[in-house]
Amino acid sequence: MFKRSCTDLTKIPKEQVRQWLSTIESVIFDADGVLWHLNRPVDGSVETFNMLKSSGRKTFVATNHSGFLTKDLAAKATKFGFDTEEEQMLSSALSVAKFLSSKGFKKKAYVVGESAIVGELAKENICSFCLGKEKLVKPMDQFARDMELDPEDPNVLFLGTCLDTAYPVAKDRIIVGAGAMVAAVKAISGRKPLILGKPNPWMIDQLLQCGILKPESTLMVGDTLYTDILFASNCGFQSLLVGTGVSSLKDVRQIRNGEEQNKIEMLPDTYLPSLGHLQEFLC
Repeated sequence: MFKRSCTDLTKIPKEQVRQWLSTIESVIFDADGVLWHLNRPVDGSVETFNMLKSSGRKTFVATNHSGFLTKDLAAKATKFGFDTEEEQMLSSALSVAKFLSSKGFKKKAYVVGESAIVGELAKENICSFCLGKEKLVKPMDQFARDMELDPEDPNVLFLGTCLDTAYPVAKDRIIVGAGAMVAAVKAISGRKPLILGKPNPWMIDQLLQCGILKPESTLMVGDTLYTDILFASNCGFQSLLVGTGVSSLKDVRQIRNGEEQNKIEMLPDTYLPSLGHLQEFLC
């Protein structure tokens, strides 16, 4: 109905928006920048999320943030007031663990990242280890010369949780994302990583395979064009960009004006200043 038009829903007739919403059976929300900013919910997000769920729609939260186990994500959401459960939480850490489990992975995983990745791997009985906290006591160049290389190195899987280089934590405030570390390892190793968080459809593959999600009636709500909106496009979902996170209408205009034509799949179907603005169409 609004395919890649970035239609501002506040500027069209309410009845038209309500008619469109009546075709949506499932809604997937990004977390940071859509539902909350670090330790506080985005204004209106709790009420809107709960209204959508109470209407009978299936609701899920899909985040590239790998700092929480799914049970801890659910606990955080519940603390804020979101009516949700662990089964509705999808994370990039969980996606990596499920991928390795599906491959029958029996070796050890080296984790450069959040502790939740280790936790999700453990739930799948996959052994892992991380960098220690010991200080480097010799010059970096000497450390590199003395390092013993693993003979299996060329065959090591290079997996990444996401390519998000930044996470919104408050208005006009962002922190460095995992994508920055992935870029560093990619540059040094000369290897291309397999990203298992958004925009990779693998993150919700099981839900699609068992029919819980139907692409044509699923809406993805996100704040980032190159992850959330591209994820929606890759999955065949409808998309809603909100202006409370990373991407803005300026970014959309740059793609529309031909400056970044190769990114056409990142154009959202619809737009709202925030998730809370959706409430008026649900009443």
